[in-house]
Amino acid sequence: MDPLLKSFHAFREPLLALRADGARVVDVRRARGARLPRVAAALDSSLWALGLLRLGAAFRGMLGTSLGLSTLLRLGFHIDVWSDAIGPGLRLPHPFNIIIGEGVELGPACTLLHGVTLQNGRGTRIGRGVFLANGVTVLAGSRIGDGSLIGAASVVRGEIPPASVAVGAPARVVRATRPGEVAA
Repeated sequence: MDPLLKSFHAFREPLLALRADGARVVDVRRARGARLPRVAAALDSSLWALGLLRLGAAFRGMLGTSLGLSTLLRLGFHIDVWSDAIGPGLRLPHPFNIIIGEGVELGPACTLLHGVTLQNGRGTRIGRGVFLANGVTVLAGSRIGDGSLIGAASVVRGEIPPASVAVGAPARVVRATRPGEVAA
């Protein structure tokens, strides 16, 4: 592939993901009864954090540097991101004190609350539509299946099957998720 075309695609992908992130924030605002859901979403701090995250990834893909946006994200929101393998539709309702380590793959439509740590390590995979509550730590090499919910202050090591609710340190599956329970 032509290097210029490859550079363009590396810039475009994070921006498309940001569009999906924004749409998800607007949907949440609409569901909560906002009169002007787009305006409410534009004022949402999570969208600002996601904008910095995605724009930094776009510039990194095109230019090899985030032009300081990663530092701004770290200083403004205490969010430290070392991986660009983050699926579209990410939701950060409380976008503070989040660490996404190098080699982590985060699936589409995930929700991370504040204090979440995803440790460095190849093979660390978070599936589609996963909800990680406050203070969750996912150890290196762990895998969380699609549609799972991990309870507050849990420590995930090993594998959590799809559509499961897991809590504790180490996290253990306590039941299956209920319809509509994870989408937030």
